[in-house]
Amino acid sequence: MDGTAALVAVTTADARMTALVPAARIMAGVLPQGTLLPAISIMRVSSVTRKTLSKQSKTRVTQRVQATIHAATYDEQAAVQKMLVAVADATFPDVDGITEVTVHHDGGGPDFMDEPASLYLGTEDFRIAYNEER
Repeated sequence: MDGTAALVAVTTADARMTALVPAARIMAGVLPQGTLLPAISIMRVSSVTRKTLSKQSKTRVTQRVQATIHAATYDEQAAVQKMLVAVADATFPDVDGITEVTVHHDGGGPDFMDEPASLYLGTEDFRIAYNEER
């Protein structure tokens, strides 16, 4: 498991979030073709493992993870983004395979539109830190 799994876990466990976007439409990786809207795709941007002089059984990893909101209207996109930040920022989820997980909002990205697909898109970045076995 990793930071993308942590953000999926946080968002799919919150009833306020899943009232806007069903849990089945919140996923790591690229959304399958034909996914109903709204939906959220979650992907890793970068990952840094803390370097230590002595080899420990666990290591601290910090990942930057981006959530991309896919919506049919700009208002829907904005509402989902606002809820995403509200439910995910400053959380400490339990995620199988990793421990001491922290999720913090790290800023929003641009709004854009895929006109041929009539798809409104917006991004939010999160910094997710956790311990994992070496």
